[in-house]
Amino acid sequence: MSQLPRFAALNALPSGYQLVRRITLESLRLIIVLNLVGLALLIAAIFGYQLFYNFLQERGLAQGANPLAGSNEFLLALLTLLGLFVMLGVHELIHGAFFRVFGATPRYGVSLEKGVVFAAADRHYLTRDAYSVVALAPLIVITLITLALMTVTGGETNRLIAFIGAANIGGSVGDLWFFSICRRFPPDLLVRDFGEGGELYIRGYSTL
Repeated sequence: MSQLPRFAALNALPSGYQLVRRITLESLRLIIVLNLVGLALLIAAIFGYQLFYNFLQERGLAQGANPLAGSNEFLLALLTLLGLFVMLGVHELIHGAFFRVFGATPRYGVSLEKGVVFAAADRHYLTRDAYSVVALAPLIVITLITLALMTVTGGETNRLIAFIGAANIGGSVGDLWFFSICRRFPPDLLVRDFGEGGELYIRGYSTL
């Protein structure tokens, strides 16, 4: 049997592959655990960004633009909420962009039942390493953008950007969880992401 490319999205499941695991957020216990881990990541990210801001201040690099200077609390809360919605959209668009990089056509949606937005590629089977890139891309890209913007802003604007960036890190807990599961399997793993979960396929395994 021919070796699969390391980074690819296949239009059909190759012969010999079997479903080994279906991953969904059905367990209340799992949802609670992931939310607690996400909260811990959010707090850690806020602390980390504060250290980065202190580092910039010590070197006189956190004195950039601050268009939100003097804004009242209501306006800042409104902008924070708007920023979080924009971040969610950008997060999923980055997933979708990297699906396209590997040749898959993304589909976007919202699950009101689970309270999530998603980018999926349910008509394709991605190799383990390709899917790993897709899963981590929003976390890495938005974190880099946050760090870059923090170097050219100050005051309230800087803090708003840092909080939204931290929220993205906390909100990436599902991606990190899925990534950690995929990395336990060999490189010839194939992943079908259907938005509210995923299916894992391996050659010659018995269905679990």
